[in-house]
Amino acid sequence: MSERKWVFMPSHRPLAGTLAQGLGISPVTAHVLINRGIGDAAAARAFLQAELAHLHDPMLFSQMPRAVQRLERALRDGEGIGIFADYDVDGTTGAAVLYKYFSMLGRTARTYVPHRVTEGYGLSAAAVDFFAQAGVKVLITVDCGTNDHAEIERARERGMDVLVVDHHETPTRASAAAALINPKADDRYPFKGITSVGIAFKVAWALSKGVGRARPAGTRFEEFLLDAMGYVALGTVADVAPLVGENRVFVSYGLKALGSCRSAGLRALAERAMGGDVKAFDTFDISFKLAPRLNALGRVGRAEDTLELLVCEDSVRIEELLNLMESANRARREIEDAIYRQAVEQVERRPELQRDAVLVVADERWHVGVVGIVASRLVERFGRPAFVLAIEDGMARGSGRSVDGFRLHEALEASRDLLVSGGGHAKAAGVGVRRERLEEFRRRVNEHAADVLRDAPQEAVLEIDEEVRLSEVTRGLVRELDRLAPFGEGNAPPRLAASHVRVAGPPRLMGKKNDHLSFHVRDGSGPALRAVAFGRADAFDRTAAATTLSLAFRPVLNAWKGRESVELHVDDIKFV
Repeated sequence: MSERKWVFMPSHRPLAGTLAQGLGISPVTAHVLINRGIGDAAAARAFLQAELAHLHDPMLFSQMPRAVQRLERALRDGEGIGIFADYDVDGTTGAAVLYKYFSMLGRTARTYVPHRVTEGYGLSAAAVDFFAQAGVKVLITVDCGTNDHAEIERARERGMDVLVVDHHETPTRASAAAALINPKADDRYPFKGITSVGIAFKVAWALSKGVGRARPAGTRFEEFLLDAMGYVALGTVADVAPLVGENRVFVSYGLKALGSCRSAGLRALAERAMGGDVKAFDTFDISFKLAPRLNALGRVGRAEDTLELLVCEDSVRIEELLNLMESANRARREIEDAIYRQAVEQVERRPELQRDAVLVVADERWHVGVVGIVASRLVERFGRPAFVLAIEDGMARGSGRSVDGFRLHEALEASRDLLVSGGGHAKAAGVGVRRERLEEFRRRVNEHAADVLRDAPQEAVLEIDEEVRLSEVTRGLVRELDRLAPFGEGNAPPRLAASHVRVAGPPRLMGKKNDHLSFHVRDGSGPALRAVAFGRADAFDRTAAATTLSLAFRPVLNAWKGRESVELHVDDIKFV
Protein backbone atom coordinates (compact mmCIF):
# COMPACT_ATOMS: atom_id res chain seq x y z
CA MET A 1 0.00 0.00 0.00
CA SER A 2 1.25 3.49 -0.83
CA GLU A 3 2.58 5.56 2.07
CA ARG A 4 2.42 8.78 0.09
CA LYS A 5 -0.46 11.20 0.05
CA TRP A 6 -1.49 12.28 -3.43
CA VAL A 7 -1.91 16.04 -3.67
CA PHE A 8 -3.66 17.28 -6.80
CA MET A 9 -2.75 20.74 -8.04
CA PRO A 10 -5.65 23.24 -8.01
CA SER A 11 -7.98 23.11 -11.00
CA HIS A 12 -7.82 26.09 -13.40
CA ARG A 13 -10.16 24.86 -16.11
CA PRO A 14 -11.34 28.25 -17.52
CA LEU A 15 -7.77 29.62 -17.64
CA ALA A 16 -6.45 26.32 -19.02
CA GLY A 17 -9.09 26.39 -21.74
CA THR A 18 -8.13 29.93 -22.75
CA LEU A 19 -4.40 29.10 -22.73
CA ALA A 20 -4.94 25.89 -24.68
CA GLN A 21 -6.95 27.70 -27.35
CA GLY A 22 -4.41 30.53 -27.62
CA LEU A 23 -1.44 28.18 -28.03
CA GLY A 24 -3.13 25.35 -29.89
CA ILE A 25 -2.30 22.81 -27.19
CA SER A 26 -4.31 20.39 -25.08
CA PRO A 27 -5.97 21.50 -21.82
CA VAL A 28 -3.78 18.95 -20.00
CA THR A 29 -0.58 20.63 -21.21
CA ALA A 30 -2.08 24.04 -20.43
CA HIS A 31 -2.80 22.88 -16.87
CA VAL A 32 0.79 21.72 -16.44
CA LEU A 33 2.07 25.12 -17.59
CA ILE A 34 -0.25 26.89 -15.15
CA ASN A 35 1.02 24.64 -12.35
CA ARG A 36 4.48 26.00 -13.12
CA GLY A 37 3.31 29.58 -12.74
CA ILE A 38 2.85 30.25 -16.46
CA GLY A 39 -0.65 31.57 -17.01
CA ASP A 40 -0.52 33.70 -20.16
CA ALA A 41 0.26 32.90 -23.77
CA ALA A 42 3.35 35.12 -24.07
CA ALA A 43 5.05 33.59 -21.02
CA ALA A 44 4.09 30.11 -22.21
CA ARG A 45 5.61 30.69 -25.65
CA ALA A 46 8.83 31.92 -24.04
CA PHE A 47 8.91 28.86 -21.78
CA LEU A 48 8.21 26.39 -24.58
CA GLN A 49 10.78 27.96 -26.90
CA ALA A 50 13.93 28.96 -24.98
CA GLU A 51 15.90 31.62 -26.86
CA LEU A 52 19.39 33.02 -26.38
CA ALA A 53 17.73 36.44 -26.35
CA HIS A 54 16.20 35.47 -23.00
CA LEU A 55 19.64 35.54 -21.35
CA HIS A 56 20.25 38.65 -19.25
CA ASP A 57 22.96 41.14 -20.15
CA PRO A 58 26.05 40.20 -18.08
CA MET A 59 26.54 43.87 -17.25
CA LEU A 60 23.47 43.65 -15.02
CA PHE A 61 25.83 42.23 -12.42
CA SER A 62 26.67 45.43 -10.56
CA GLN A 63 30.37 44.58 -10.20
CA MET A 64 30.86 43.04 -13.65
CA PRO A 65 32.28 46.30 -15.09
CA ARG A 66 35.03 46.21 -12.43
CA ALA A 67 35.89 42.63 -13.33
CA VAL A 68 35.96 43.37 -17.05
CA GLN A 69 38.14 46.44 -16.61
CA ARG A 70 40.62 44.56 -14.44
CA LEU A 71 40.83 41.60 -16.84
CA GLU A 72 41.19 43.89 -19.86
CA ARG A 73 44.16 45.56 -18.14
CA ALA A 74 45.68 42.18 -17.32
CA LEU A 75 45.32 41.05 -20.92
CA ARG A 76 46.70 44.33 -22.27
CA ASP A 77 49.70 44.43 -19.92
CA GLY A 78 50.52 40.74 -20.00
CA GLU A 79 49.82 40.19 -16.31
CA GLY A 80 49.50 36.66 -14.94
CA ILE A 81 45.94 35.34 -14.55
CA GLY A 82 45.03 32.56 -12.14
CA ILE A 83 41.87 30.46 -11.75
CA PHE A 84 41.02 28.77 -8.43
CA ALA A 85 38.05 26.40 -8.76
CA ASP A 86 35.97 24.35 -6.38
CA TYR A 87 36.33 20.60 -6.85
CA ASP A 88 32.72 19.90 -7.85
CA VAL A 89 31.40 19.87 -11.42
CA ASP A 90 30.05 23.42 -11.24
CA GLY A 91 33.48 24.67 -10.21
CA THR A 92 35.55 22.67 -12.68
CA THR A 93 33.28 23.39 -15.65
CA GLY A 94 33.28 27.10 -14.76
CA ALA A 95 37.08 27.06 -14.62
CA ALA A 96 37.16 25.23 -17.96
CA VAL A 97 35.04 27.93 -19.62
CA LEU A 98 37.39 30.69 -18.46
CA TYR A 99 40.56 28.69 -19.17
CA LYS A 100 39.44 27.98 -22.73
CA TYR A 101 38.40 31.59 -23.25
CA PHE A 102 41.80 32.92 -22.23
CA SER A 103 43.48 30.22 -24.32
CA MET A 104 41.53 31.47 -27.34
CA LEU A 105 43.12 34.86 -26.67
CA GLY A 106 46.57 33.31 -26.59
CA ARG A 107 46.93 33.39 -22.80
CA THR A 108 47.47 30.44 -20.48
CA ALA A 109 45.90 30.91 -17.06
CA ARG A 110 47.40 29.15 -14.04
CA THR A 111 44.90 26.82 -12.37
CA TYR A 112 44.45 25.31 -8.92
CA VAL A 113 41.75 22.91 -7.77
CA PRO A 114 41.99 21.91 -4.09
CA HIS A 115 42.05 18.29 -2.97
CA ARG A 116 38.68 17.52 -1.38
CA VAL A 117 40.13 15.40 1.44
CA THR A 118 43.41 17.11 2.34
CA GLU A 119 42.47 20.75 1.62
CA GLY A 120 38.69 20.99 1.79
CA TYR A 121 36.39 23.65 0.37
CA GLY A 122 37.31 27.22 -0.45
CA LEU A 123 40.31 29.39 -1.16
CA SER A 124 43.27 28.54 1.07
CA ALA A 125 46.45 30.29 2.14
CA ALA A 126 48.47 27.59 0.34
CA ALA A 127 46.63 28.29 -2.91
CA VAL A 128 47.15 32.04 -2.53
CA ASP A 129 50.87 31.47 -2.03
CA PHE A 130 50.99 29.16 -5.07
CA PHE A 131 49.53 31.85 -7.32
CA ALA A 132 51.75 34.56 -5.84
CA GLN A 133 54.87 32.51 -6.51
CA ALA A 134 53.63 31.92 -10.08
CA GLY A 135 53.46 35.67 -10.68
CA VAL A 136 49.67 35.88 -10.86
CA LYS A 137 48.25 39.38 -10.53
CA VAL A 138 44.56 38.66 -11.14
CA LEU A 139 43.04 35.67 -9.37
CA ILE A 140 39.54 34.43 -10.28
CA THR A 141 37.77 32.15 -7.80
CA VAL A 142 35.06 29.95 -9.31
CA ASP A 143 32.25 28.48 -7.18
CA CYS A 144 33.86 29.74 -3.97
CA GLY A 145 35.36 32.89 -2.50
CA THR A 146 32.22 34.68 -1.32
CA ASN A 147 33.08 34.10 2.34
CA ASP A 148 36.88 33.56 2.07
CA HIS A 149 37.69 36.94 3.60
CA ALA A 150 41.03 36.15 5.23
CA GLU A 151 42.39 34.44 2.12
CA ILE A 152 41.34 37.33 -0.13
CA GLU A 153 43.09 39.76 2.23
CA ARG A 154 46.19 37.56 2.01
CA ALA A 155 46.01 37.71 -1.79
CA ARG A 156 45.80 41.51 -1.69
CA GLU A 157 48.82 41.65 0.59
CA ARG A 158 50.71 39.53 -1.93
CA GLY A 159 49.88 41.87 -4.80
CA MET A 160 46.85 40.16 -6.33
CA ASP A 161 43.37 41.40 -7.18
CA VAL A 162 40.70 38.76 -6.59
CA LEU A 163 37.59 38.43 -8.74
CA VAL A 164 34.98 36.19 -7.11
CA VAL A 165 32.69 34.20 -9.45
CA ASP A 166 30.31 32.41 -7.12
CA HIS A 167 26.65 31.67 -6.35
CA HIS A 168 26.85 30.71 -2.69
CA GLU A 169 24.90 32.57 -0.05
CA THR A 170 25.36 36.27 0.71
CA PRO A 171 28.66 37.08 2.45
CA THR A 172 28.56 37.61 6.20
CA ARG A 173 30.57 40.82 5.79
CA ALA A 174 31.81 43.05 3.00
CA SER A 175 34.19 41.30 0.63
CA ALA A 176 37.70 42.58 0.03
CA ALA A 177 37.57 41.21 -3.52
CA ALA A 178 38.18 43.60 -6.40
CA ALA A 179 34.85 42.34 -7.77
CA LEU A 180 32.22 40.05 -6.25
CA ILE A 181 30.05 38.60 -9.03
CA ASN A 182 27.41 36.68 -7.13
CA PRO A 183 23.66 36.99 -7.84
CA LYS A 184 22.79 36.31 -4.20
CA ALA A 185 24.84 39.34 -3.14
CA ASP A 186 23.58 41.57 -5.95
CA ASP A 187 20.23 43.35 -5.90
CA ARG A 188 20.54 44.32 -9.57
CA TYR A 189 20.88 40.90 -11.16
CA PRO A 190 17.38 39.54 -11.86
CA PHE A 191 17.99 35.77 -11.78
CA LYS A 192 19.28 34.31 -8.51
CA GLY A 193 19.38 30.68 -9.66
CA ILE A 194 22.33 30.94 -12.05
CA THR A 195 25.26 28.67 -11.16
CA SER A 196 28.96 29.50 -11.05
CA VAL A 197 29.62 28.04 -14.49
CA GLY A 198 26.81 30.21 -15.85
CA ILE A 199 28.40 33.25 -14.23
CA ALA A 200 31.80 32.27 -15.70
CA PHE A 201 30.11 32.19 -19.09
CA LYS A 202 28.76 35.69 -18.39
CA VAL A 203 32.27 36.92 -17.53
CA ALA A 204 33.61 35.65 -20.86
CA TRP A 205 30.62 37.17 -22.65
CA ALA A 206 31.08 40.53 -20.94
CA LEU A 207 34.81 40.51 -21.60
CA SER A 208 34.20 39.77 -25.28
CA LYS A 209 32.25 43.02 -25.51
CA GLY A 210 35.40 44.95 -24.64
CA VAL A 211 38.07 46.31 -26.91
CA GLY A 212 41.55 45.26 -27.94
CA ARG A 213 42.84 41.79 -27.20
CA ALA A 214 39.76 40.82 -25.22
CA ARG A 215 37.65 40.65 -28.41
CA PRO A 216 38.23 37.43 -30.40
CA ALA A 217 37.24 37.04 -34.03
CA GLY A 218 33.49 36.69 -34.45
CA THR A 219 33.40 33.13 -35.81
CA ARG A 220 35.86 31.87 -33.19
CA PHE A 221 33.81 33.43 -30.42
CA GLU A 222 30.60 31.89 -31.77
CA GLU A 223 32.29 28.47 -31.75
CA PHE A 224 33.50 29.10 -28.23
CA LEU A 225 29.98 30.06 -27.16
CA LEU A 226 28.58 26.82 -28.55
CA ASP A 227 31.10 24.65 -26.70
CA ALA A 228 30.79 26.75 -23.54
CA MET A 229 27.03 26.15 -23.48
CA GLY A 230 27.81 22.44 -23.14
CA TYR A 231 29.98 23.12 -20.10
CA VAL A 232 27.27 25.35 -18.61
CA ALA A 233 24.61 22.67 -19.07
CA LEU A 234 26.89 20.08 -17.48
CA GLY A 235 27.65 22.20 -14.42
CA THR A 236 24.11 23.51 -14.01
CA VAL A 237 22.45 20.09 -14.01
CA ALA A 238 25.20 18.51 -11.89
CA ASP A 239 24.71 21.25 -9.27
CA VAL A 240 20.96 20.48 -9.16
CA ALA A 241 20.15 24.09 -9.99
CA PRO A 242 16.53 25.04 -10.82
CA LEU A 243 15.89 24.59 -14.55
CA VAL A 244 13.93 27.79 -14.93
CA GLY A 245 14.82 31.26 -16.18
CA GLU A 246 18.30 31.54 -17.64
CA ASN A 247 19.19 28.02 -16.58
CA ARG A 248 16.47 26.68 -18.87
CA VAL A 249 18.08 28.52 -21.80
CA PHE A 250 21.58 27.36 -20.87
CA VAL A 251 20.57 23.72 -20.55
CA SER A 252 18.31 23.69 -23.63
CA TYR A 253 21.15 24.91 -25.84
CA GLY A 254 23.87 23.16 -23.89
CA LEU A 255 22.37 19.68 -24.33
CA LYS A 256 22.56 20.19 -28.09
CA ALA A 257 26.09 21.55 -27.80
CA LEU A 258 27.28 18.45 -25.97
CA GLY A 259 26.34 16.37 -29.00
CA SER A 260 28.59 18.38 -31.32
CA CYS A 261 31.29 19.52 -28.93
CA ARG A 262 34.65 20.50 -30.43
CA SER A 263 36.54 20.10 -27.16
CA ALA A 264 38.39 16.78 -27.43
CA GLY A 265 38.37 16.03 -23.70
CA LEU A 266 34.69 16.72 -23.18
CA ARG A 267 33.76 14.86 -26.36
CA ALA A 268 35.77 11.80 -25.28
CA LEU A 269 34.13 11.89 -21.85
CA ALA A 270 30.70 11.99 -23.48
CA GLU A 271 31.53 9.09 -25.80
CA ARG A 272 32.81 6.99 -22.90
CA ALA A 273 29.80 7.75 -20.69
CA MET A 274 27.24 7.24 -23.46
CA GLY A 275 28.76 4.14 -25.02
CA GLY A 276 29.75 5.98 -28.18
CA ASP A 277 26.35 7.61 -28.89
CA VAL A 278 26.78 11.35 -28.40
CA LYS A 279 24.09 12.66 -30.75
CA ALA A 280 21.40 13.19 -28.16
CA PHE A 281 21.65 14.12 -24.48
CA ASP A 282 19.10 14.82 -21.79
CA THR A 283 19.40 15.90 -18.18
CA PHE A 284 19.26 12.26 -17.02
CA ASP A 285 22.45 11.55 -18.99
CA ILE A 286 24.24 14.42 -17.25
CA SER A 287 22.95 13.53 -13.79
CA PHE A 288 23.63 9.80 -13.94
CA LYS A 289 26.32 9.27 -16.58
CA LEU A 290 28.59 12.30 -17.02
CA ALA A 291 28.51 14.11 -13.67
CA PRO A 292 29.22 11.05 -11.48
CA ARG A 293 32.32 10.27 -13.53
CA LEU A 294 33.63 13.82 -13.26
CA ASN A 295 32.84 13.99 -9.57
CA ALA A 296 34.56 10.65 -8.94
CA LEU A 297 37.99 12.11 -9.64
CA GLY A 298 37.36 14.85 -7.11
CA ARG A 299 35.96 12.47 -4.50
CA VAL A 300 38.55 9.69 -4.46
CA GLY A 301 41.31 11.32 -6.49
CA ARG A 302 42.39 14.77 -7.67
CA ALA A 303 39.82 17.20 -9.05
CA GLU A 304 42.70 18.89 -10.86
CA ASP A 305 42.51 15.88 -13.20
CA THR A 306 38.83 16.67 -13.81
CA LEU A 307 39.68 20.17 -14.98
CA GLU A 308 42.54 18.86 -17.11
CA LEU A 309 40.21 16.41 -18.85
CA LEU A 310 37.69 19.16 -19.59
CA VAL A 311 40.27 21.35 -21.36
CA CYS A 312 42.65 18.71 -22.75
CA GLU A 313 43.20 18.31 -26.51
CA ASP A 314 45.91 15.61 -26.40
CA SER A 315 44.39 12.22 -27.28
CA VAL A 316 46.99 10.19 -25.38
CA ARG A 317 46.58 12.19 -22.18
CA ILE A 318 42.79 12.15 -22.56
CA GLU A 319 42.80 8.35 -22.65
CA GLU A 320 44.95 8.26 -19.51
CA LEU A 321 42.58 10.60 -17.71
CA LEU A 322 39.50 8.65 -18.81
CA ASN A 323 40.97 5.40 -17.50
CA LEU A 324 41.84 7.13 -14.24
CA MET A 325 38.29 8.47 -14.07
CA GLU A 326 36.69 5.05 -14.61
CA SER A 327 38.91 3.52 -11.93
CA ALA A 328 37.99 6.31 -9.52
CA ASN A 329 34.29 5.87 -10.30
CA ARG A 330 34.41 2.14 -9.52
CA ALA A 331 36.21 2.84 -6.25
CA ARG A 332 33.72 5.58 -5.42
CA ARG A 333 30.76 3.23 -5.84
CA GLU A 334 32.31 0.58 -3.58
CA ILE A 335 33.17 3.11 -0.86
CA GLU A 336 29.76 4.77 -1.15
CA ASP A 337 27.86 1.49 -0.75
CA ALA A 338 29.87 0.56 2.36
CA ILE A 339 29.33 3.96 3.99
CA TYR A 340 25.62 3.91 3.14
CA ARG A 341 25.11 0.53 4.82
CA GLN A 342 26.98 1.68 7.93
CA ALA A 343 25.03 4.97 8.06
CA VAL A 344 21.68 3.19 7.83
CA GLU A 345 22.76 0.80 10.60
CA GLN A 346 23.71 3.79 12.75
CA VAL A 347 20.31 5.39 12.29
CA GLU A 348 18.43 2.17 12.95
CA ARG A 349 20.29 1.27 16.16
CA ARG A 350 20.13 4.72 17.79
CA PRO A 351 16.61 5.64 18.97
CA GLU A 352 17.48 9.32 19.27
CA LEU A 353 18.37 9.45 15.56
CA GLN A 354 15.12 7.78 14.65
CA ARG A 355 13.28 10.60 16.47
CA ASP A 356 15.36 13.43 14.98
CA ALA A 357 13.94 15.62 12.23
CA VAL A 358 17.48 16.05 10.85
CA LEU A 359 19.87 13.11 10.70
CA VAL A 360 23.45 13.72 11.81
CA VAL A 361 25.70 10.64 11.51
CA ALA A 362 29.49 10.37 11.70
CA ASP A 363 32.20 7.71 11.73
CA GLU A 364 35.99 7.34 11.68
CA ARG A 365 35.80 4.77 8.86
CA TRP A 366 34.18 7.05 6.32
CA HIS A 367 35.76 8.80 3.33
CA VAL A 368 34.98 12.51 3.30
CA GLY A 369 34.95 12.59 -0.49
CA VAL A 370 31.89 10.35 -0.74
CA VAL A 371 29.72 11.40 2.21
CA GLY A 372 27.70 13.89 0.18
CA ILE A 373 26.35 11.13 -2.05
CA VAL A 374 25.52 9.05 1.01
CA ALA A 375 23.66 12.02 2.52
CA SER A 376 21.51 12.18 -0.62
CA ARG A 377 20.71 8.49 -0.31
CA LEU A 378 19.73 8.90 3.35
CA VAL A 379 17.39 11.75 2.43
CA GLU A 380 15.77 9.51 -0.17
CA ARG A 381 15.44 6.60 2.26
CA PHE A 382 14.28 8.42 5.39
CA GLY A 383 12.64 11.52 3.90
CA ARG A 384 14.59 13.83 6.22
CA PRO A 385 17.55 16.23 5.88
CA ALA A 386 20.82 14.46 6.57
CA PHE A 387 24.40 15.39 7.47
CA VAL A 388 27.02 12.67 6.94
CA LEU A 389 30.44 13.41 8.45
CA ALA A 390 33.82 11.67 8.31
CA ILE A 391 35.90 11.89 11.50
CA GLU A 392 39.66 12.24 11.30
CA ASP A 393 42.19 13.76 13.73
CA GLY A 394 39.46 15.06 16.02
CA MET A 395 37.60 16.82 13.21
CA ALA A 396 34.29 15.78 11.64
CA ARG A 397 33.91 17.04 8.07
CA GLY A 398 31.25 16.25 5.55
CA SER A 399 28.14 17.24 3.69
CA GLY A 400 24.43 17.79 4.17
CA ARG A 401 21.51 17.29 1.82
CA SER A 402 17.97 18.48 2.43
CA VAL A 403 14.29 18.37 1.54
CA ASP A 404 11.90 21.09 0.42
CA GLY A 405 11.20 23.55 3.21
CA PHE A 406 14.45 23.14 5.15
CA ARG A 407 17.36 25.37 4.14
CA LEU A 408 20.69 23.92 5.14
CA HIS A 409 22.63 27.17 5.01
CA GLU A 410 20.17 28.68 7.50
CA ALA A 411 20.56 25.66 9.79
CA LEU A 412 24.33 26.15 9.68
CA GLU A 413 24.00 29.83 10.52
CA ALA A 414 21.94 28.85 13.58
CA SER A 415 24.89 26.68 14.65
CA ARG A 416 27.70 28.96 13.46
CA ASP A 417 29.36 29.26 16.88
CA LEU A 418 29.89 25.48 16.95
CA LEU A 419 31.44 25.17 13.50
CA VAL A 420 34.99 25.30 12.23
CA SER A 421 33.63 25.69 8.70
CA GLY A 422 30.30 25.55 6.94
CA GLY A 423 28.37 26.94 4.01
CA GLY A 424 26.42 26.10 0.90
CA HIS A 425 22.90 26.21 -0.47
CA ALA A 426 19.40 25.40 0.68
CA LYS A 427 19.62 21.79 -0.54
CA ALA A 428 23.37 21.06 -0.20
CA ALA A 429 26.03 22.25 2.20
CA GLY A 430 29.44 21.41 3.62
CA VAL A 431 30.31 21.47 7.30
CA GLY A 432 33.27 21.01 9.63
CA VAL A 433 32.89 20.60 13.40
CA ARG A 434 35.20 19.33 16.13
CA ARG A 435 34.40 15.83 17.28
CA GLU A 436 33.62 16.84 20.85
CA ARG A 437 30.94 19.24 19.60
CA LEU A 438 29.19 16.76 17.29
CA GLU A 439 26.35 15.95 19.66
CA GLU A 440 25.81 19.63 20.39
CA PHE A 441 25.68 20.28 16.65
CA ARG A 442 23.09 17.50 16.23
CA ARG A 443 21.00 18.98 19.02
CA ARG A 444 21.25 22.52 17.65
CA VAL A 445 20.23 21.71 14.08
CA ASN A 446 17.29 19.71 15.37
CA GLU A 447 16.18 22.59 17.60
CA HIS A 448 16.33 24.78 14.50
CA ALA A 449 14.36 22.15 12.56
CA ALA A 450 11.68 22.03 15.26
CA ASP A 451 10.93 25.70 14.56
CA VAL A 452 11.28 25.57 10.77
CA LEU A 453 9.39 22.34 10.15
CA ARG A 454 6.65 22.87 12.74
CA ASP A 455 4.01 23.50 10.08
CA ALA A 456 5.47 21.20 7.42
CA PRO A 457 3.47 18.12 6.38
CA GLN A 458 4.42 15.05 8.40
CA GLU A 459 3.73 12.56 5.62
CA ALA A 460 5.35 12.19 2.24
CA VAL A 461 3.31 13.75 -0.54
CA LEU A 462 3.20 13.17 -4.27
CA GLU A 463 2.13 16.17 -6.31
CA ILE A 464 -0.14 15.42 -9.28
CA ASP A 465 -0.40 17.92 -12.14
CA GLU A 466 -3.70 16.67 -13.51
CA GLU A 467 -6.10 13.72 -13.38
CA VAL A 468 -6.81 12.25 -16.81
CA ARG A 469 -8.50 9.37 -18.56
CA LEU A 470 -6.10 6.98 -20.25
CA SER A 471 -7.75 7.73 -23.58
CA GLU A 472 -6.35 11.27 -23.27
CA VAL A 473 -2.76 10.01 -22.93
CA THR A 474 -1.89 9.92 -26.63
CA ARG A 475 1.39 10.23 -28.48
CA GLY A 476 0.43 13.80 -29.34
CA LEU A 477 -0.04 14.68 -25.67
CA VAL A 478 3.30 13.13 -24.71
CA ARG A 479 5.06 15.10 -27.45
CA GLU A 480 3.43 18.29 -26.16
CA LEU A 481 4.53 17.58 -22.60
CA ASP A 482 8.05 16.83 -23.81
CA ARG A 483 8.24 20.43 -25.01
CA LEU A 484 8.44 21.43 -21.33
CA ALA A 485 11.88 19.76 -21.13
CA PRO A 486 14.64 20.04 -19.99
CA PHE A 487 13.37 18.54 -16.76
CA GLY A 488 15.11 18.68 -13.43
CA GLU A 489 15.14 20.69 -10.22
CA GLY A 490 12.37 23.31 -10.32
CA ASN A 491 10.83 21.81 -13.46
CA ALA A 492 9.86 18.23 -12.72
CA PRO A 493 8.49 15.97 -15.47
CA PRO A 494 4.70 16.31 -15.60
CA ARG A 495 2.97 13.77 -13.36
CA LEU A 496 -0.56 12.65 -14.18
CA ALA A 497 -3.01 10.34 -12.42
CA ALA A 498 -5.62 7.92 -13.69
CA SER A 499 -8.18 6.56 -11.22
CA HIS A 500 -9.97 3.20 -11.17
CA VAL A 501 -8.35 1.82 -14.30
CA ARG A 502 -8.68 -1.88 -15.09
CA VAL A 503 -5.72 -4.24 -15.03
CA ALA A 504 -5.52 -5.84 -18.47
CA GLY A 505 -3.79 -9.18 -18.17
CA PRO A 506 -1.33 -10.64 -15.67
CA PRO A 507 1.64 -8.56 -14.49
CA ARG A 508 5.23 -9.71 -14.82
CA LEU A 509 8.56 -8.97 -13.22
CA MET A 510 11.41 -7.59 -15.30
CA GLY A 511 15.04 -6.50 -14.99
CA LYS A 512 18.18 -8.46 -14.21
CA LYS A 513 17.11 -8.80 -10.58
CA ASN A 514 13.38 -9.05 -11.30
CA ASP A 515 12.92 -5.91 -9.22
CA HIS A 516 10.70 -3.99 -11.67
CA LEU A 517 6.98 -4.51 -12.29
CA SER A 518 5.31 -4.41 -15.71
CA PHE A 519 1.57 -4.63 -16.42
CA HIS A 520 -1.11 -3.26 -18.76
CA VAL A 521 -4.08 -1.04 -17.89
CA ARG A 522 -7.07 0.39 -19.73
CA ASP A 523 -10.17 2.41 -19.09
CA GLY A 524 -13.37 2.14 -21.07
CA SER A 525 -12.99 0.50 -24.45
CA GLY A 526 -9.69 2.19 -25.27
CA PRO A 527 -6.43 0.37 -25.97
CA ALA A 528 -4.40 -1.05 -23.10
CA LEU A 529 -1.29 0.90 -22.15
CA ARG A 530 1.85 -0.63 -20.70
CA ALA A 531 2.79 0.57 -17.23
CA VAL A 532 6.24 0.09 -15.69
CA ALA A 533 6.84 0.53 -11.96
CA PHE A 534 10.59 0.57 -11.41
CA GLY A 535 11.72 -0.98 -8.15
CA ARG A 536 8.18 -2.09 -7.25
CA ALA A 537 8.45 -5.87 -7.38
CA ASP A 538 6.86 -5.75 -3.92
CA ALA A 539 3.54 -4.80 -5.57
CA PHE A 540 3.42 -7.86 -7.85
CA ASP A 541 0.98 -9.97 -5.79
CA ARG A 542 -1.45 -7.12 -5.17
CA THR A 543 -1.37 -6.10 -8.83
CA ALA A 544 -2.02 -9.70 -9.91
CA ALA A 545 -5.01 -9.89 -7.57
CA ALA A 546 -6.41 -6.45 -8.44
CA THR A 547 -9.27 -5.76 -10.79
CA THR A 548 -8.88 -1.99 -10.71
CA LEU A 549 -6.27 0.39 -9.34
CA SER A 550 -5.22 4.04 -9.52
CA LEU A 551 -1.87 5.18 -10.91
CA ALA A 552 0.31 8.26 -10.57
CA PHE A 553 2.62 8.26 -13.58
CA ARG A 554 4.79 10.11 -16.05
CA PRO A 555 3.89 9.37 -19.70
CA VAL A 556 6.76 8.65 -22.10
CA LEU A 557 7.16 7.51 -25.69
CA ASN A 558 8.79 4.14 -26.12
CA ALA A 559 10.28 3.27 -29.52
CA TRP A 560 10.77 -0.43 -30.20
CA LYS A 561 11.59 -1.93 -33.61
CA GLY A 562 10.43 1.23 -35.36
CA ARG A 563 7.11 1.33 -33.53
CA GLU A 564 6.36 4.16 -31.15
CA SER A 565 3.93 3.67 -28.27
CA VAL A 566 2.86 5.43 -25.09
CA GLU A 567 4.21 3.96 -21.85
CA LEU A 568 3.36 4.93 -18.28
CA HIS A 569 6.29 5.20 -15.87
CA VAL A 570 4.58 4.66 -12.53
CA ASP A 571 5.49 6.74 -9.48
CA ASP A 572 2.86 5.24 -7.17
CA ILE A 573 0.01 2.75 -7.09
CA LYS A 574 -3.15 2.85 -5.00
CA PHE A 575 -5.14 -0.35 -4.88
CA VAL A 576 -8.89 0.26 -4.84
